[in-house]
Amino acid sequence: MALEIVGGRLLSPFFGGSVYVWGSIIFVFLTALSTGYYAGGIASDKKPSLSVLAGFIALAGILILFIPPLVVPFVKFTFAIGLGNYGTLVVAMLLFFLPSVGLGMVSPYIVKLGIKESSRLGNLVGKFYAVSTVGSIIGTLATTFVLIPWFGIRHIIFALGIILVILAAAILIMNKRLPQTVLVICLLVLSLFAVTTANSKESSQGGKLIYQKETAYNNIRVEDYYNRRYLLFNDTEQSVTDKNQPNVHIWPYTELMDNAAGYYRPDATDMLVIGIGGGTVINSMLTKNPDLFVDAVDIDAEVIKVAYEYFNMPDSPKLQATAGDGRVFLRDKKNRYDVIMVDAYNRTSIPSHLTTREFFTEMASALNPGGIIIFNIVSSIEGDYSTFFKSLLLTSQQVFPEYRLFQAETEDPSDLDNLILIASRDKLGTPDRLANRPEYKGNIDLSKAIVLTDDYAPVDTLALKIMSLY
Repeated sequence: MALEIVGGRLLSPFFGGSVYVWGSIIFVFLTALSTGYYAGGIASDKKPSLSVLAGFIALAGILILFIPPLVVPFVKFTFAIGLGNYGTLVVAMLLFFLPSVGLGMVSPYIVKLGIKESSRLGNLVGKFYAVSTVGSIIGTLATTFVLIPWFGIRHIIFALGIILVILAAAILIMNKRLPQTVLVICLLVLSLFAVTTANSKESSQGGKLIYQKETAYNNIRVEDYYNRRYLLFNDTEQSVTDKNQPNVHIWPYTELMDNAAGYYRPDATDMLVIGIGGGTVINSMLTKNPDLFVDAVDIDAEVIKVAYEYFNMPDSPKLQATAGDGRVFLRDKKNRYDVIMVDAYNRTSIPSHLTTREFFTEMASALNPGGIIIFNIVSSIEGDYSTFFKSLLLTSQQVFPEYRLFQAETEDPSDLDNLILIASRDKLGTPDRLANRPEYKGNIDLSKAIVLTDDYAPVDTLALKIMSLY
């Protein structure tokens, strides 16, 4: 169960936290366990030996050790051959099937080795599955509420592999199989050396690593390139700042969001930001507007800590940063805002509940008269990468009929870009330019777009081509 839970978390940075990920994980583990039960039953009848049992456990542990360094190459392979959502299933099968088969073979072996009296077979099997189920319950709770919040996903997987190999060695020692014990320990050492070498060669973007931590949501890194500091989630750049001028925008899209708020609501006194990142926009707006109060919320508490410690997000009474889900915060806080900014999407993960008509309705209820929402959307206006954006735009129009749209860097509407969407229930002005970028005024064909709802929001499918660019 521990491996199954961390397996879903391992794949989510690449495929999102969608039903495709969890459906694939559950399918692979059930298929592998069924195969292991069947094969283990046959093998246990042919050779019921503790040494063979230890061999299956050791093999499963060693295979688990190689899961973390193989995930990125397998993901890139499936993206390269265009498997789409089926790539999740293929990667899960490649990573987890064989070690899970090995673990599945353990159960029939233990039952076979434990049989001394056929009259007590039912009692033995019942006790075994009761203990096994209790172990699964403990493993599920411990992994969810203790291990993942406190340790990195990769560390948990490595620990699972090492524990299994050590358990196999202990069984062999108790069975006085010293040569096999030495072999298992040597394989463990060689495997650890191989995976450690592979990890050290993984891409680190070439900068000087300042900070790194794997959380329940992200593998967070802070890296310095000369005078610039970058925040990365799962190897994807999220924020950048000039260490000497922390309030100066480096990326055009953050400047656009900042300027959009300043142009459409220069009198704003209350703002909500969903998705903090490095706090670039927050820093700039608080510096320029001393009357502004900002509520900022991010699902990952570690992101808030990093923004304060490494990106100069101000420790000010004008800023209240909260760890939590943006939509839950919006619903529970019951404050009213002049501006709501949503910067919670990236190329590999789009929280579907932050895209729906119901979410837009909740934002509308939280806005003061004349209030605006500002979205940062990695997409294109037309072409291959536009499917998600068009559905999001159509959805927003169900609640906010007025909108303005800007491309952060390109002029071609078919190019992948950071699209800045400003929407309101009230009339919006039309600036000549914002942050030296023109407003996009072309017609947008929404005939194939769908309205996203809490009941149906297939964002992982709509944004599949964007996610495949990993």
